[in-house]
Amino acid sequence: MGLTVKEKEEVIPNLIDARIKATIEAALVTALKQSDVLATIVPTIVSAVKESVRSSIQDELKKLQDQLVQQERKCTSLQEAYNNLEAKYNDLEQYSRRNCIVISGIPEPPVEEGTDNAVMELVNNKLKCDPPINNQHIDRSHRLGKPRTDGKPRPVIVKFVSYRQKSAVMRAKTKVDARDVLRKDKMYINDNLTKGNMQLLKEARSLVKSNHLNQSWSYDGKIFVKTLNGERQMIFKQADLDIFRSA
Repeated sequence: MGLTVKEKEEVIPNLIDARIKATIEAALVTALKQSDVLATIVPTIVSAVKESVRSSIQDELKKLQDQLVQQERKCTSLQEAYNNLEAKYNDLEQYSRRNCIVISGIPEPPVEEGTDNAVMELVNNKLKCDPPINNQHIDRSHRLGKPRTDGKPRPVIVKFVSYRQKSAVMRAKTKVDARDVLRKDKMYINDNLTKGNMQLLKEARSLVKSNHLNQSWSYDGKIFVKTLNGERQMIFKQADLDIFRSA
């Protein structure tokens, strides 16, 4: 049984399309086998692939760089917040010590003593504190640390009932005669500094020894320095001292 006219109309185009497709495929295979065609196509394909990969990598790197910048900003912000909290904590701790002093060099007897009497002996009889200090002015006093094996006396920490009595002692030690007594007996009276402020004072003193600063001292729990040109400055943090070290 033969094909109808309609069926012939549907089959003939399909046969033509198949023949054209086969002819094109054969031509492409033949062309690809020619070295000059490969030499032209392959570099083009490789270049296109490289460009696509490079662009993709650059996009990913840009995203990572943006994320890194954001993380660095967060880290910087967190570090600043931490530094501010640490500074506030240090100030609060130092304020809690405002009625305290530390005396180094008071002879330490072999048996346990009452340090209140030793403090009053030094402050009233040697430094001539005015008004004089009595038992009612001292909240508590004691030696710091364990007994030493080298025979040196341990420092004595003294907490006064009020800031007024502490200030009277600190004023008394600045008198000329009092300074001579302290120097002769190798005694030192200082504020009871926090660990952070003590480190700042230590660094400041090292800058004085290396001739980067003229003078360093603490007053009322705060650290001060005098520059080589005679200017007085208060020190709040390590960076304030680094300026003089690099000068």
